[in-house]
Amino acid sequence: MPPSFAKNGFLPLGRYSVSFDEAESMLVSAPTFADSLTRTRLWDGLRDYLDPFLTLEDTYTDDLGGIPLIHSLWFGGSFVSAKLDPANIDVTLLIDTRAERAVRGKPGSKWLTTAFQSRSRMREKYGVSPLRIGYRPVPHVFEPERFTPDERTYFTQRGVWDDWWQRRRLPDVDDRSPSEDSAAPARGYLEVRL
Repeated sequence: MPPSFAKNGFLPLGRYSVSFDEAESMLVSAPTFADSLTRTRLWDGLRDYLDPFLTLEDTYTDDLGGIPLIHSLWFGGSFVSAKLDPANIDVTLLIDTRAERAVRGKPGSKWLTTAFQSRSRMREKYGVSPLRIGYRPVPHVFEPERFTPDERTYFTQRGVWDDWWQRRRLPDVDDRSPSEDSAAPARGYLEVRL
């Protein structure tokens, strides 16, 4: 069951795993957002943004061997709050690097680069502000001495964005950049399964 917003308008601390349909029910079609002027449009933009990834999966099913391009999505920011009209959807895409390698160089695969080149362009075109983590399954998680540089990068990126999506910008300050004062976890975020 999807989590509910706390009195402060954010999810309780933590990462909550939900399906794509549950996320839509919670963040777009919930009665709380019936009067929203932006949520449905942003969700439609997210679908359009994700469509080229899904098309690549459908086109290169045999090459992918059952591995999806998108391992999961992490939603944070004002879209994952009680704010009626957020300006965009902040999303981190965990892109499976094995699947990415399998389709690189094939027709349509330029999207794997274009999708992350300009966050401002994606925000303007789709209403999505995307970030990328190169997902990789690491079987020897308890043996960090065996980590390859790519595995270290993966864990670093994963940790950075897990930390970020649980932060909350400080109200009533001129500089709303990340700071030591805003570093403490203050809200939850969604991990969305496709």
